[in-house]
Amino acid sequence: MRILPAALGLLLTSALPALAQTAPAAPLPLSGTARYYVGLAAYSSYCQPLGGQPLGTTGFRVPVQLTVGYQLRPRLAVQVGVAYSGSTSTNSNLGYEYLHTGTRPTYHYYENTWTMRRTSVSALARYTLTRKPAHRLQFDLLGGIGLEHGSGYSRGSHSDSLSGSLQTTNYSYRGSQNMLVLTLGASARYRLNPRFELNFDLTTNYAVADEIRTYVKPLQGFTGSAALGLRYRFGKQ
Repeated sequence: MRILPAALGLLLTSALPALAQTAPAAPLPLSGTARYYVGLAAYSSYCQPLGGQPLGTTGFRVPVQLTVGYQLRPRLAVQVGVAYSGSTSTNSNLGYEYLHTGTRPTYHYYENTWTMRRTSVSALARYTLTRKPAHRLQFDLLGGIGLEHGSGYSRGSHSDSLSGSLQTTNYSYRGSQNMLVLTLGASARYRLNPRFELNFDLTTNYAVADEIRTYVKPLQGFTGSAALGLRYRFGKQ
């Protein structure tokens, strides 16, 4: 009779290591160096529209956004984004006109070069709605503040012969605008592997303060912005 309890005890003792090996492992905490991520995306907004530039325009025509983020908690992160675009266009006009019949024509020539630079800076909190981090597709809420900055530089010359001889006048003018905006939106991320993920951000912005000088179109009511790109998490996984 004592053999049976001894055999059961030996069986349970041998089974415990096997049970410990098959139990699911607890999720590892975030590593201190794995919390950082960077991203690069094509960007479009009211102040930095994608496309639509006239022919002959040169420069940094496609707005690009650089994002740097830090994961505070498994479902909460903060990030700073900077989007930039710039373009230069040149136009000219040459012609003659007759002020009076039988008189010599008046000559005029106009040339202008216009340079526009735009920068959008945002500081956002990102809260993940998806409860299971193992899912490849994740959805986030975005909220925070931003700054829209635009500057323009116009220069050129105008020549005419109204006075009887050719007269040329050179000119230049600068203008800028700064706008503080509130930002709210949503984001979708698809994990390609532990380090890379595709992201699509869609936000709406509302100007709460602006400083208008000239040449830059102001925000009116709610406007939208979007970013599509790739993000990379670096450090230990």
